[in-house]
Amino acid sequence: MQREEVYEKTGGRCHICGGEIDRERRWAADHILAYALGGKHEVSNYLPAHGSCNKYRSAYGPEEYKWITKLGVWFRTQITNGSPSAMLLAERFVRHERGKQKRRVGSDSKID
Repeated sequence: MQREEVYEKTGGRCHICGGEIDRERRWAADHILAYALGGKHEVSNYLPAHGSCNKYRSAYGPEEYKWITKLGVWFRTQITNGSPSAMLLAERFVRHERGKQKRRVGSDSKID
């Protein structure tokens, strides 16, 4: 019942990316204020999120996550504009993510 309350808060959409959440698939009840930062385990402190979105947000507070998102958008713009230093960092990031994926036992997921 409580998970249903959390799911309905956003009409079945991930509060991080805005994408639809399939009620029948695994999804996360994400803390609005991270537990690590003092957030409570209460329905009022949860919003629905895709598991992968919740993982990326981790225990960052709202302000910190806002800066991470801004940095990501800025970085993507630099890559799109062909900035050589941004391209090198992007290549390193992709290698890092591929390495993580290979270490996951039985992983058949693709890099998002």
